[in-house]
Amino acid sequence: MKLLKRLGASVTNNLWLKILSLVLAFVIWVVVARINNPVGTVSFNNVRVILTNADALESQGKVYQILDHSDTARVTVKAPESVIRSITASDITAVANLSEIRDDGSVPISYSLDRAESIEGDHDLLLLHVEDRASKYVNITYRTVGAVGEGCVLGKVSLDRNRLEVSGPKSDVDRVAYAQVTIDLDDAMKTISADMEITLYDSNGLRVGSDHISKQTDYVTTTVTVLSTKVVPVYGAVMGEPAAGYMFTGDIYIDPEVVTIAGDTSVLNTIPRIEITDPLDIESAKGNIEGTFHLSDYLPGGVTFEDPDFDDEATVTAYIERIAEKTVNVPEGSIELTDLPEGYEAKILEGEEVSVKISGLSNELNAITSASIKGTVEVYSYITAVYGNDFADGDVISIPVRFDLSEHVKAEPVMVKVVLLAENEEEDDD
Repeated sequence: MKLLKRLGASVTNNLWLKILSLVLAFVIWVVVARINNPVGTVSFNNVRVILTNADALESQGKVYQILDHSDTARVTVKAPESVIRSITASDITAVANLSEIRDDGSVPISYSLDRAESIEGDHDLLLLHVEDRASKYVNITYRTVGAVGEGCVLGKVSLDRNRLEVSGPKSDVDRVAYAQVTIDLDDAMKTISADMEITLYDSNGLRVGSDHISKQTDYVTTTVTVLSTKVVPVYGAVMGEPAAGYMFTGDIYIDPEVVTIAGDTSVLNTIPRIEITDPLDIESAKGNIEGTFHLSDYLPGGVTFEDPDFDDEATVTAYIERIAEKTVNVPEGSIELTDLPEGYEAKILEGEEVSVKISGLSNELNAITSASIKGTVEVYSYITAVYGNDFADGDVISIPVRFDLSEHVKAEPVMVKVVLLAENEEEDDD
């Protein structure tokens, strides 16, 4: 019994010594480990913060913008040298759970890395600007820069869509007034078709360059028709007869007299003029008649006008004047006897005085005088038509005179007495 008591006392008296020995052994082990694998620190720049549970905001119709580049961080890691030598920035996890967003728009960031003694970022909060999501449709317009090639004109411009949906933060979407594509003509000589980039603008014509606005599409297929040009005259016509005592002068004035048309070259080559095929009605007119016509009605499809501001109207004026009259004495020498019967001569009866009453446009009548008027008598054809071959030497026959006048001057019928003379008898008299 004494032996057992002595043994128990020995164990009891050395327990704390043993515990102390274990602690000292551990400390020595740690010191040795630190000496062989010391703890160090390393920093990594531009560590990307992963955003989770973004649908928590999206389900509320919200959108967010990251402020101050707070989705990247500089992270400092404390770890043994053996660990530091093996880690990279991609081994670090930085997470911001958007379901934990605070009223001020900040979200806590948690950093983690296996085997690290400690990890710390240069900031602990992701900063967001949160607002309602909005969307709307805007019109797509176009503008041109430069000019088409010489002898060409810009034709129709068509876009495969004329409206565009934009969406994003309400404050950004509200700024957008319209969308536009820019077309560089650059001496174009033929039709252009290409996908052209869409740019957004505000009501002041300033570009809206927000990265947070999404467009329904970034491009629109644009077709630009480039047309050839040609200068052509315009022609008109009249129908009907003016009132009694009046006549159409034959003059038609068209304003404009020429126009420049535009279209495909092969089509333009078939158009020598624009002819207004609807005549201007001058029936019973006592003065000038004017009408307006749309020239595009007389052009084939695909042909237009060079000037886009031209209203395609042409004014046609037909000139009507009162008929003037005058009487002109016709000298015998101004009347030529033609178409004589075979074997006969003819002459105007001595002492015969000839005068003619003419009517027509005053300016043309004024130009006709006794010295300028000319007449013709066709002897044989008239005699045979009226008398057959029943004529003889010395016959005096009244035959009509045909005067050489313009189409706008008319002469009343005039007969002149003509004496037929047989050629043989005249020779015997000699």
